[in-house]
Amino acid sequence: MSKTLLLKMQLAEAKGEIPAGTAQAAADSIVVETGVRAFYKGYYGAENLNSATQDAKKELASLTDTQVEQHAENLADELVDALGPMMAAQRLTDTHTTSDLPLALANLRQRTLLPAYQGPTSNWRAALNPDIITVPDFKTIRTLRLSEMGELLPRAELEDVKYATFTEAEGGYRVVNNERAVAYSWEMSKNDEVGAFARGLESLGRGASRSEAMIIFRAIKDGLTPTKITGAGDGAGVPTVDLIKKLRAKFSSATFKDGDGNDLEYGFDITDLVFGTSQRDVMNLINTQEYEDARAGRTPNILRGAFQLHLERLWSRVFGQDYVAYDRMMQWLQVAFLEGFEGGPLTYTEMPTTREYQDQGSFKNHSLAVKVGHTLGARVVDPNAAVLVQGS
Repeated sequence: MSKTLLLKMQLAEAKGEIPAGTAQAAADSIVVETGVRAFYKGYYGAENLNSATQDAKKELASLTDTQVEQHAENLADELVDALGPMMAAQRLTDTHTTSDLPLALANLRQRTLLPAYQGPTSNWRAALNPDIITVPDFKTIRTLRLSEMGELLPRAELEDVKYATFTEAEGGYRVVNNERAVAYSWEMSKNDEVGAFARGLESLGRGASRSEAMIIFRAIKDGLTPTKITGAGDGAGVPTVDLIKKLRAKFSSATFKDGDGNDLEYGFDITDLVFGTSQRDVMNLINTQEYEDARAGRTPNILRGAFQLHLERLWSRVFGQDYVAYDRMMQWLQVAFLEGFEGGPLTYTEMPTTREYQDQGSFKNHSLAVKVGHTLGARVVDPNAAVLVQGS
């Protein structure tokens, strides 16, 4: 808690503005909510959190008296789920049900599921166009990639149908639980250091966003074999119009044997390029310049506007100057979340357990604490629909 907040709540309790005996619980709840808000500000970004909060306030203001009562009950239920320990949650119910935080977080989670959602450090959902699934447990997730069937064949009258044959490649991966916690110590409460607690959780929110992206990026690196596309003459891997033309030609001409044994082209096409900040300028130039090279003539640049470009700020931590090209029409990457985590991390709160001296926190270490958990896994499920290119 905070000495200043506690005095304010005790005054509110004396005026009858909050139920008797809830001043301490109300002060604790405000400290916790301040920290949780700061965490999600770091994870979702300040602009997204502010927008969702404003929407929540407008939604609350538009409710009738009956709807307000029902809304308060719903928020109380959400609070119980969020805070964990039943005793602490029950103590907070009477003082915390008007908060817009649960509604704001619900709005944020819905926005996160949209492909165009912009995160504070990574926009991997839009950049990588993954197949996102949820799983109910920690069992290995089986992924199947079937070989292509042959085309349909004409069947003559009275003849039996011809059955196709196929093979399948099976692999699996698991979702992983990632956690970290921040404590609000008794000493911090005595010094009114709520701001330090909130700043720590905001930083942890940014860390959670980075962790999510890094898990997915490492899965891509594990699932794709780096390819070297030589440039014109010098063999350099730095992207150029000529190099990307060769890459696209090689990518689109890849073949496979169908179920009837015929050699066929996949027909894939490069639609998207994902890269780090070191390749930003050259990728933009390739995708926008009118001619291939102004110094060598006026050959039109056939790649102009051909790709969707995705700059990922964390990309170089895993890939250096390498970049990924893929076909957006194909589901080449799969990301799995444990049920409940598909919209982002969850927070868990440890509240005071001492009843006689609540301002001293828990019996064990005199502190409040907020734990953050996120559970996901990723895997390249079709390595033929994407290519990792050495960019240096």
